[in-house]
Amino acid sequence: MPAHPLDGTTICALSTPPGRGGVAVVRVSGPAAWTVVDGLCEGTLAGVTPGRAALRALMDGDRPLDEALILPFRGPKSFTGEDVVECHIHGSPFIVRRLMECLIDAGCRSALPGEFTQRAFLNGKRDLAQAEAIGDLIDADHAGAHRLALQQLGGGFSEEINAFRAALIEYAALMELELDFGEEDVEFADREGYRRHVTTLLARIDELVLGFSTGRAISEGVPVAILGAPNRGKSTLLNALLREDRAIVSDTPGTTRDTLEEALTLEGIRFRFIDTAGLRDTADDIEAEGIRRAWGKAASARFVLYLIDARDVQDEAGRSAADAEVQEAANKLADAAEAVGEPVGVVLVLINKTDLATAPEGWLPSGAEDVLAISAEERQGLEQLEQRLGRDYRSALADDRILVTNLRHREALQRTREALQRALDGLDAGLSGDLLAVDHREALEQLGRITGAITPDDLLGHIFGHFCIGK
Repeated sequence: MPAHPLDGTTICALSTPPGRGGVAVVRVSGPAAWTVVDGLCEGTLAGVTPGRAALRALMDGDRPLDEALILPFRGPKSFTGEDVVECHIHGSPFIVRRLMECLIDAGCRSALPGEFTQRAFLNGKRDLAQAEAIGDLIDADHAGAHRLALQQLGGGFSEEINAFRAALIEYAALMELELDFGEEDVEFADREGYRRHVTTLLARIDELVLGFSTGRAISEGVPVAILGAPNRGKSTLLNALLREDRAIVSDTPGTTRDTLEEALTLEGIRFRFIDTAGLRDTADDIEAEGIRRAWGKAASARFVLYLIDARDVQDEAGRSAADAEVQEAANKLADAAEAVGEPVGVVLVLINKTDLATAPEGWLPSGAEDVLAISAEERQGLEQLEQRLGRDYRSALADDRILVTNLRHREALQRTREALQRALDGLDAGLSGDLLAVDHREALEQLGRITGAITPDDLLGHIFGHFCIGK
């Protein structure tokens, strides 16, 4: 895909797919967009006001092809920043295909994946982070992901990154100026002011990086692993949450031998519930593999629901044994999470089967954050469980906190942090301005990669190549 300079070619793409009884939209962008579409219309577009739709017959040679709403825009007041014409036509696959052929015969070419959005970026209509948010918005399939994509598209994250760069550029200019007076041993950049600014910036970057796990979870679906020994009611709980029989329920221990994952949206937030094999010592190779996979899923889960049978914790001895069991599970979870580089999930102990025995009050096992009493069989306590799961994520969305959801952005922030920390360490060691400037420039470059102030061609090709045609 050509990145820059723009090749100036008028491009066309199907923006909205055809469908029986529906409407399809074919978009044309480029310097000759109005001329090309005008040549296919019965009646000129010369008097049409940009941004106002006009009804025109589209012609295939001397034969009518379709009656369409033509919506033209003049650059830079368009999505791509160029002249753009949208043809809203009937959703017949034949009409769409023939219109595309006519446009290509008239001098257009088919758009490449993501080329409309790439042109918007190259023409300054969107920065790179906002362009990526368009892809996230298209892919959003629940309210939480939709809200995060809109937030990034709105530019709040980009504004903060640009503010970081603006302040660092000021210090960079002073450091570069010192190089011109190297023999005179002068300092233009206030070292203590620089230290204070970088320290504050590092703290904010830490907040953004830390929030990545929350942002990614909301965007992709919050993973919730259901763990516990055999016959604790894990599969029954999954079925109760889903309100359908997805997992096999049996009194025979070890029925579940693999992970079973199902998604559920609760108040606009997508959760991915993962039923796992019962945790126990076993000589069965297949069951042992299921247990290994259970720990693997739990390692990357944001929540771990650890089930205890209410009948097992009726006395002090039973609670002591359960406490040790939960603590051991929490330790294994921490080791598994560290091995894959994930934050440790929140462990919630669920005292299940309260229809058969009363749950003890005030008992909080070691390694657990909270305890909830439920009966999966009777669907008791599930509303409180759902509220507890969504509490932190609803709060994160409600306060409009900037949440990083893109792995590329997190990596760039981490590299920025590393470069600025090296600069601080160099400041403490008394390094000269030219040496400090090396790490300072690296931080600026990494921040610039987020918004597209610095854009290697291979980066643009990778990002926009994942978009669909017509976006």
